[in-house]
Amino acid sequence: MEILIAEDEIRIAESLKKNFLQAGHHALIAKDGEETLNVMEKIQFDVLLLDWRMPKLSGLEVCRKIRSTGSEIPIILLTALTDISNKVEALDAGADDYITKPFSFDEVMARINAVARRYKSSVSTITFGDNTLNLITRIITTPKAQIKLTDKEFDLLKFFLDNKGTIISKESICEKVWDLPFTPQTNIVEAAVKNLRKKLEEAIEQKFIKTIYGEGYIFFGD
Repeated sequence: MEILIAEDEIRIAESLKKNFLQAGHHALIAKDGEETLNVMEKIQFDVLLLDWRMPKLSGLEVCRKIRSTGSEIPIILLTALTDISNKVEALDAGADDYITKPFSFDEVMARINAVARRYKSSVSTITFGDNTLNLITRIITTPKAQIKLTDKEFDLLKFFLDNKGTIISKESICEKVWDLPFTPQTNIVEAAVKNLRKKLEEAIEQKFIKTIYGEGYIFFGD
């Protein structure tokens, strides 16, 4: 996942980032409310961890501004405030969840996974660059054309998009997309990736899938 950590306490922010990276996710840090909004205009994130009390714009102000744009990105507010009225205020501002400080990383990760699952279950499309994958019709819409995918091409692309920016091993692809154990003798993954890469590059004229020798593949979707 791509996670934005909006937190002005650098010790907390760096600790969270380190743990996210170790867990296989990507994370960026924004140190105030204005920087948070600026970064979100340029990068698409899967989850926003948002500190309540930040310089320039508070977490609540940032949350309201994000929701006013129509964005449905999952937002979890971080705060030392514990009164129930604060939780109600956070949820009214558009936050999906609320974590009080101090907290454990395991709790943060569990809350993130929960809001991410709820968000994904309500989303019918995934955008990458100027292109949109419809999760119902399984068709990619580009500025110039539409691309029809086979069932396995769709499953493979969806897996790449769910893990964009992360190196994915052939073993993981075989297990998650085909529900099969990986064996070095088979070229099922290489063949499928080759076909999907060809179909995307011919229609969109952009390289999305990069082979990382000895490790697997990485999908660049922005």
